[in-house]
Amino acid sequence: MTDRLIGDIAYSAQGMDSGVEALDTMPLGFPGGEPAVAGSGRESRMASRREAWRAAVRYGGEDAADRRREHLIYAGIKQGGALAAVAYVLFMPTGWVEWSGFAFFYVLNILAMSIGYHRYFTHKAFETSTPMRYILGALAQCGVYGSLKRWCADHRRHHAYADRAGDIHSPYVDDYGQGISGRAGLKHAHLAWAYGDAMTNLDIYGKGIVGDPVIEWCHRTRWHWFAVSAVIAPAVWGLAFGGPKAVLGTVMVAGFLRLALALHAIAAVNSFGHRYGYQNFTSEDQARNNPVLGFLTLGEGWHNNHHAHPRGHSTQVRWYEIDVSGWIISGLEKLGLVWDVQRPNMHARPHHR
Repeated sequence: MTDRLIGDIAYSAQGMDSGVEALDTMPLGFPGGEPAVAGSGRESRMASRREAWRAAVRYGGEDAADRRREHLIYAGIKQGGALAAVAYVLFMPTGWVEWSGFAFFYVLNILAMSIGYHRYFTHKAFETSTPMRYILGALAQCGVYGSLKRWCADHRRHHAYADRAGDIHSPYVDDYGQGISGRAGLKHAHLAWAYGDAMTNLDIYGKGIVGDPVIEWCHRTRWHWFAVSAVIAPAVWGLAFGGPKAVLGTVMVAGFLRLALALHAIAAVNSFGHRYGYQNFTSEDQARNNPVLGFLTLGEGWHNNHHAHPRGHSTQVRWYEIDVSGWIISGLEKLGLVWDVQRPNMHARPHHR
């Protein structure tokens, strides 16, 4: 392998593996809003691209209000709870029960998000049985990264327009296709996008998602899994390993603090992971491999590798780019729990149009 792999990322359905056949001819977005271009032919193509990304986004309405309310509740409970947890840790004794719970549930959250939300439900990096689909969906919702249904559609749009007008969470382009930069860009890409008015058009990006019984069940029951993840499971852990006196501290540390930090680790892939790091593959977007995020997210932070080969079950290209999620998927395959695992040649040039 050479020190630098060269290639372009595909933004068609074939390249992003969205499962939406209608996207095969979807034109790309473009950076910086609406650039001035010379030539009527190019102007026509740019107009078509502009129409395409605008069709991919719907602004305002009750759906946007619902998402904003949902994420405000998440923020109030998770971030507020995390602040309370920090105060608790500073003034109250904690020990191995609380911190082992933190480590266990953090790893479980990250892996469930990576394997469930991302590699299975969005990119179909493998196939599995209906019972396993329910297990993966429930575990994914325990990470409280938002509705599985919305997440899958949003991520399809992210790949279709990565760092171009139409991208849902880029540090370079806002909800309206205008260029942004600096802290404002990082803030938008990290979490602020969830409080805006731009919603993914499910008529385009929801095919195979809307109406799927497992995904719809996960969407309907997501608040139950929030309660399980934030309070019930940590309380049971604390009670089992430390007795009644350890319950409150475990809920604080392994519940609220863990949820907040796991959220920021994944959100950082969208923000810092598109600005800081290195690239094994040159591409039209700015996805980067960030070693800190790579290890904190158990493999999701090798983001340039993922954008180059989005359907691959693993994000590992170089030996040190450790991808625990990929290892777990391979292990599940050996147990017969998953099959049709996608293994593209990770050292090859990505497909391009």
